[in-house]
Order: sequence, then C-alpha cells, then structure tokens
Amino acid sequence: MTVPPSLRSLELDALWVRARARLEARGHGRRGRLSLPALSSAAKLVLKSLIGRPPGRTVDLGVLEAGLVRLGIGHDLAAALAALGHEVSGEPARRRSERAERREARQVARSIVAEWAQPWAKEWIDEVIRAGVLRGQGVAQAKDLLRRVRIVLDYLGQDRPIPISRVDLAARLLGSAHALDHGTRLEAALSRALAFELGPTEHRDLWAQAGVHFDLTSAPALTWKLPLSDECGLARLAAAAADRGIPLHVSRFSLEAYPAIVPQGSRILVVENPRVVEAAAQMRAATPVVSTNGRPSSTVLLLLAQLREAGAELLYHGDFDAAGLAICESLMRCGLVPWRMTAADYLSALAAADGEGAVLPQDPYPPGPTPWDPALRRTFDRERRIVHQERLLPGLIE
Repeated sequence: MTVPPSLRSLELDALWVRARARLEARGHGRRGRLSLPALSSAAKLVLKSLIGRPPGRTVDLGVLEAGLVRLGIGHDLAAALAALGHEVSGEPARRRSERAERREARQVARSIVAEWAQPWAKEWIDEVIRAGVLRGQGVAQAKDLLRRVRIVLDYLGQDRPIPISRVDLAARLLGSAHALDHGTRLEAALSRALAFELGPTEHRDLWAQAGVHFDLTSAPALTWKLPLSDECGLARLAAAAADRGIPLHVSRFSLEAYPAIVPQGSRILVVENPRVVEAAAQMRAATPVVSTNGRPSSTVLLLLAQLREAGAELLYHGDFDAAGLAICESLMRCGLVPWRMTAADYLSALAAADGEGAVLPQDPYPPGPTPWDPALRRTFDRERRIVHQERLLPGLIE
C-alpha cells in the first residue's frame, strides 16, 4: 500500500490524531462529524481533494473514510489511520466491552434472582453487587455463581439430622473441598444469604445455625491445668497433662463432644499470649490458665462460654497496647473480669521498665474505650508505650 506523501505531511497529523481518538473513544462503528484542528492552506487543499469539497469547521468521518478507501489506503478508516502511522488502539474498545459485559452480568443476576422464592432475594442480590462480589464477572461467571449459591441453599433447606462439615459440603455439592473457603466469592455470597435467612449474627454462628460446621480440630485453645470436674469427659485428659507438666490443646471437636465443666467459683486466668501458659507449665503453677492467642478464635470463645456457664470466675489480662485493650474490652462484654489492667498497673509496669533501663516500643494507634477503668485509656493515650505480658512474668501467675 503506497501512501501519498501529502497525506503523511506533519500538517495533517493533528487531524489523524483526532480521528484516531474518536474511534478509540466511540468505537469503529460510530462515525459522525469531527471538529477540524487548525490547518494550513496546503493541508486544506489536500483535505479538499480527499473529501471532494472545501473543508469547513468539521468533517464527516464517513466521507473522510470513503476518500481514504478510494485511494486504496486501507479498507476502512481504522486501517487507513494505521497506514498513516496512527494505529487505533483496541484497549479502549476492550474496556468498553468488558464494562458492557459486567453491566449485562448484573442485569442477568438480578433477573435470575427475581425468580427465587425467598422474600429477601432482591435485597440480597443488590447487596452482593454493592459489595463487589460480582466485580469483574461476565455473564457466564455470574450465572455459575448464582447456580452454585442456589445448589447450596436448596441443600441447606432440607431437614438433616447431623450437621455437615463445610469442607464436606463443598466437596459433595460443588466438586471442590475449597469452594466455600473464606474469602471466595461463593462464600461471601452465601454468608450474606444466610444472614438474610437466619438474621445477622457472628459469621461462624450463621453457618452453624444452617447446620454447617467449620474445621473442628485446628486452631485449638491452649490451656494449663483446667480444673475440670469428673463429669466432664475431658477431665482425665486434663489431669494427666497437668501431672506431666504439659499444656493441653483443646479442640472445638472435643468441646462440642464434652463441654468443659468446672467446680462453681473456680478462678481461671485468661491471657492474651501463649507464653504465659508455657511459663505456667514450666513453673508447675497452681493457677489454671487459658490463652486467647491474640484475638480469641471461636474455639477459645466456646471454651470461655462453657467455663462461665459452669460458674467459673474468668480473670483477663492482656498486653498494654491498643490491640490488647480492645481485646480486653471485647472479652469484658463477654463476661470476663479485667485483672491487673488498670491505669495504676500500667504506670507501675512503665516505672519497672524505666528502672531496668528498658526502651519500650511506641504504639502508633490510639486506645479504644476501657470501661473497667476509664483512666487507663487517658493514661495509655498520653504515654503510648507498649508493655507486653511477657515483661510481667512470673508475677502474673500466682
């Protein structure tokens, strides 16, 4: 293909740039009129010969295309612009196509869910879309997601005498044991559906109410010398571990099979860090200890609930930092009693560190409420020095 030098003139470059931008912005199929840039007299003469009339302030892109095709410069405007050194990028068109497909996917999703019997279905799909669960999904992917949601909901709606593991549920119904893993689109969509169906509650409790349990053996609660009563099926195990100076990991599986029972009024120390349990075992301490290992897992919360129901007094101690105070506040709302977590205790720990020449790390985060001792919040916010539980050993273990 031979392009006349007059069309490659730098004086016409601005026109070709505008034409390319129009095609990229609106697509190859849309023509219309294009505003002309400032052209020299020579450029206007070339354009006149190309379109067959003197150019005005605008040019019809269809006429411009016809003139270029007539000269054999490409089979359409986009091909002609490429021959002139101004190739039209396909990226904007691809993005437009993807946006259009995503819009269609949302419309299709809403139309599918409109046929569902659940009264909350329309509100649910709107929430799923707002939350971005369908973000980046095409029509086929959205249909498949809703199909799998429907399969699981229909199964959970059946009467079943025994709860099913979420892993087993995923493998049985969806072919992959990881299909319902936390963080997947399907899990996010189903969790929202269960919240509409059963009412808002904790994430794990939602699935439990639906007859689905999570992994029952990993992330156990770390304990030392729990004073379990003889009627508890775990009593002999706990006693044997304590006799041998071994901390005991208690799984959710075992707690659901044999709920923790202790004598009324048993005092049990609950701590944030596993090192405190380890130290208690090393010292063969008489103090029963449970570690939350940071923010408590569902297994830890189940154990604490069972201990409280049995009549135990649960005393909580955590790190003096923003995160530790937040954990203390949340566990206080669960019925635990903050212990040695006052402003005076914090200042005493700071004084001890200063006396030892220890440089404590600074907490960049402000503390949340400390309703058991409002002065602690003010004091910590002023100091912002972190005191970890490990610095307070062995004094924590009476």
